[in-house]
Amino acid sequence: MIDENERTPLMDDPVKTGAPEDKYGLAWICCSFLGLGLLFPFNCYIAASDFYATLYPNVSYAFLMSLAYNFFSWILLFVSLRVMPKFSFRLRINTFIIGGAAILFVMPFIPSMISQETGAVSFSLVLTFLSGCLSSLLFGSVMGLVALFPPTYTGSVMSGIGVAGICASLLRIITKVAMPNTEQGQKTSSYLYFFLGSFILLTCFLAFQLLLRLPITKYYMTSYEASRAKNGSINDSTNNTKNEVPLKPLLLKVWKEAFVVFTVFFTTLSLFPGVTGLVQNIDSNLGQDWFNIIFTSFFMVGDFIGRTAPKWFILFNPNNLWIPTVARLIFFPLFSLCVKPVVFKSIYIYFTFMFLFSLTNGYCGTLAMMFGPTKADEHEKEVTGIVMSFFLNFGIWVATMFAFLLSYLLTGSTGINF
Repeated sequence: MIDENERTPLMDDPVKTGAPEDKYGLAWICCSFLGLGLLFPFNCYIAASDFYATLYPNVSYAFLMSLAYNFFSWILLFVSLRVMPKFSFRLRINTFIIGGAAILFVMPFIPSMISQETGAVSFSLVLTFLSGCLSSLLFGSVMGLVALFPPTYTGSVMSGIGVAGICASLLRIITKVAMPNTEQGQKTSSYLYFFLGSFILLTCFLAFQLLLRLPITKYYMTSYEASRAKNGSINDSTNNTKNEVPLKPLLLKVWKEAFVVFTVFFTTLSLFPGVTGLVQNIDSNLGQDWFNIIFTSFFMVGDFIGRTAPKWFILFNPNNLWIPTVARLIFFPLFSLCVKPVVFKSIYIYFTFMFLFSLTNGYCGTLAMMFGPTKADEHEKEVTGIVMSFFLNFGIWVATMFAFLLSYLLTGSTGINF
C-alpha cells in the first residue's frame, strides 16, 4: 500500500466521479491562458531591458524594476489569505487582469510625458510597483481557483506562466526586427511591443470568461462551495464568504511543498535577471544587445519546457522533491564564475547553464505547486492555492533583496546607481 505522503497527482483519479468532461481540453487551455496572464507583465519588462537601457543609461533599471515589481507582493498575498475569499473569483480576476493591461499600455508613454530622467524612472517604477501588486493578487486568486480542479490544471497554469516568458521574448524580438534600426524606428517598436502586450492580457481576460461558462468549472466551483458550507466556511445569513480555514494545521500539511517552492524561486530570482544580466558576450559575433535578448529567451524556453513536463512524467514525489531543489543552489557559484572572476569563457557554457537553470526552475516549481493542493481537504483548497502562491512570491521577494548583495559582491555596486 502506498503511503499517503508519497502519492503524486498522477497516481490519483484526475477527475471526480460525476464531473463533466473537459471537452477538447478547453478548461485546460483557458487555465493556461490565465497562467500566461499571471507573470506576463513582469516578463514584458524583463524582455524590454534593451528599451530601458537606452532610455536610462545611467540607471541599473533591471534591479530597480525587479525590486519594485516584487517588493509588496508577498505582503499582499498574506493579507489576501483573509480578505480575498470574501470576493468572487469573477470580480477579483477580471479586475486584476484589466488593471495590469492598462498599466502595460501606458508604460511606453512615460518618457514622452516626463522629460527628466529621474522623474521618468520614478514614475515608471511606481507603475511597475502597482503592476506587481495586481499580478500578486491575481496570482493568489488564479492558484486558488485552479486548486479546486484536478492537479493537472495547476500544471496548466504553471505551463502558461512559462509561455508568458517565451511570448514576451518573441514579441520583443519581432517588434525589434520589424522596425528600422534608427532611434525613431526602435521607439516605434517599443510602442508596438507594449501595445501588443496589453492585447495579450485582454486575450487572457476573454479566456477567463469562457472558463467560467464551462460545465466542468461550474461543477468544481459548486462542489467547493458545498464543501465550504458543510465545514462552516460560509456565512449563510449574509451570503458572504469568509475564510475560516485554520492556517497552522494547513501549513503542517503542505510545509514540504511550501519549502520547495520558496527555495526554487529564491534561487532563480536571486540570479535572474540581475546576475545573469551581468554575463558578457566574449567569444561570438553577437552584439551584447542581441546576446542579452537571446540569453533571456533561452531562460524562457527552458522554463516553459520544465513547467510543461509534469503533464507527461513526474520523477519525484513530495518526500524527495527537496533534493533537486537544494541541488539547484550550485547555480550561485556557477553563474558567479561567469561574471567575476570569469572562469567560464564560452558562450556555449553560458547557454548550457541557463538552460539547465531554467529547466529545473520550471519543473521543480510546477511539481511543488501541483502537490500542495492534493494535501488539503476540499474546503481548504482555495486557501492552499493562496498559501502556495504566498511562499512562491515570498521567495521572489527575499531573492530580490539578496540580489543586491550579489550585485555588490560581484561588481562593487548595489545596482541602484542614478
